[in-house]
Amino acid sequence: MSRRRGLTDSVRGFIFDVDGVIADTAVLHTAAWRRLAAEEGLPFDENLADQLRGVSRSESLRILLGDVKVSPERFEELAARKNSYYGECLSSLTEADVLPGVRSLMDALSSRGVRIAAVSVSRNARTVLIHTRMIDAFDIVIDGNDLPRFNPTLNRFQHAARLLRVEPGACVVVEDSATGVAAARAAGMRSVGIGDADRLCVATVAVDSLRDIDAARLLTWLSPNARHRPSAAFCSSR
Repeated sequence: MSRRRGLTDSVRGFIFDVDGVIADTAVLHTAAWRRLAAEEGLPFDENLADQLRGVSRSESLRILLGDVKVSPERFEELAARKNSYYGECLSSLTEADVLPGVRSLMDALSSRGVRIAAVSVSRNARTVLIHTRMIDAFDIVIDGNDLPRFNPTLNRFQHAARLLRVEPGACVVVEDSATGVAAARAAGMRSVGIGDADRLCVATVAVDSLRDIDAARLLTWLSPNARHRPSAAFCSSR
């Protein structure tokens, strides 16, 4: 068996987050939350913005509100208002907003027979993929609208693996949030963290971006026997 074939056999599914991985919509989410916070007189800084990465709209709003108590009706109104602000931003997205390296990596993985999914807690993920003309590049797409109908004992990446018909241990999750990387680890999957290596230190591999990332090299880094891989040197939660 060739080295390339062996590596590909160990990785048969790739699961991509959407916001911040396929397109840089994280900045759009942050802008929408910042606008809502300013209108409501709530504190908002970069640390809080980072806490909202990879988190559902409802949970993000709970984090934003902190100790502030609101009625269920008011909560829904605030969530809807944030979503409308985000929707205004989404209308400007085009295929030019796909982050560097994403298309070439997906093409290379597909040519090796790797099945590919897009998975996001955002209910707007499909809209993002449609605007960026990426929707047809995935074998399956799961977004926040789909999650309520799934078995709650499994996390979103485990559901994706089932739909891809790939064992969790043969799946790799590509995420830009610490929450997402932790979910991948809980699902028994390897992960590629995109962004700050210290923030994503539990990822199997941590890189600044997918720009110029060669698929064969990435698969080598993801090999259980890899001696060297780009990752954080230390993480207190390891």
